[in-house]
Amino acid sequence: MSSATTIRPVSIEPREDLVRAAKHAALRIAERAPEVDRQRRVPVENIKDLHEAGLLTVTIPRDLGGSEADLVSQIAVYEIIGGACASTAWVMGNHSTLCTLSLGMMGEGAHPLLKDVVENGALISHAAISGGDTNPAPGGFVASGRWLFVSGSTISTWIFLSTMVEGRNRWMLVPTSQPGLTIEETWLSMSVRGSMTNDVFLDQVFVAGDMAPEINRPAPHEPWLPNGPASLKAPTKARVWMAAMTLGIAQAALEDSIEYAKGRSMALGGNAKTSMPGNQFAVADAAMDIESGRAFLVQEARAITAKAIAGQEFVPDDAARMEMAGLVARENSQKAVDRLFAIRGATGLFETGNFERYYRDVRMGTLHATSTPDLVREEVGKHIFGIPLNVQPRWA
Repeated sequence: MSSATTIRPVSIEPREDLVRAAKHAALRIAERAPEVDRQRRVPVENIKDLHEAGLLTVTIPRDLGGSEADLVSQIAVYEIIGGACASTAWVMGNHSTLCTLSLGMMGEGAHPLLKDVVENGALISHAAISGGDTNPAPGGFVASGRWLFVSGSTISTWIFLSTMVEGRNRWMLVPTSQPGLTIEETWLSMSVRGSMTNDVFLDQVFVAGDMAPEINRPAPHEPWLPNGPASLKAPTKARVWMAAMTLGIAQAALEDSIEYAKGRSMALGGNAKTSMPGNQFAVADAAMDIESGRAFLVQEARAITAKAIAGQEFVPDDAARMEMAGLVARENSQKAVDRLFAIRGATGLFETGNFERYYRDVRMGTLHATSTPDLVREEVGKHIFGIPLNVQPRWA
């Protein structure tokens, strides 16, 4: 594995226009966050705010009307929205990934879908786990059955559903208005409660052949858009948006805890909370965890973006370093929020404030099936040892 000092440019900064737009949208989104949590749903107003800010198109090329944000800018945006409302950031992150994947899978066939996103603020969701029963039919396929964990499903316009047909994996693109498609609200989770990661059912739904592309995943270090704009070429298997989202949650928890401590006294003894060494240690530890996680993530994003801009070929080491950075950011974020409980005590569990929501939401960063710590460590460890990923034993 290459040294961290190898070509680590510092000149690539987040785009100011997108940062301003994200901060502006985040003000309104944060106001709705408690209700999102209670109602277990992101309101359409949040999606409208993201659309008007140009944030639903960060992974769509400029020549198709998108914002075309490089990875460093995407990290800044996801962190800002994550700090405002993790459920909204979760839905946005999945949607943004699908904008890239659709173009990689469908080519020009994805243009009408992306046009709907650009012009109308259409939201895309997906079921990455293969489900249902899909069979060939004249002109396409007929599908029935259940698909699990479709984030954003309740308010999305389009849904990609992974399915196996004659031994091949296809992703069917289905409008949520399609007769025969129903959504069951099954996401009764403690974390990102409003993400609407529900189950989708199809009942004898016909999908045209050109709306069910066969998916051929590139290697982890290869981009979905090898011929696309340089800013969108960086491989993002490491769930970069998820790492940035958790950093945003942790940063919001830190700022909230600092404000909480100011002007309050200890229940026992009456000393100012800010004067107690234990509380000082807690905010220091949390700040260091967040800053170090962010620094590693941004460092690797800058490095891989610089390679894309320079037209250099990506290598497995690039993907491994991004995987490491993503996991460090997600684990550090959770550690930071956990550490801040020293300041809160039992009041940190009260539902009258935001902290207990931060505590719940940040945990999703290490629980997602494709980003669990053991799985990432296995992949990185095998890369370091020079062992192919498919060599047993495996965690997944």
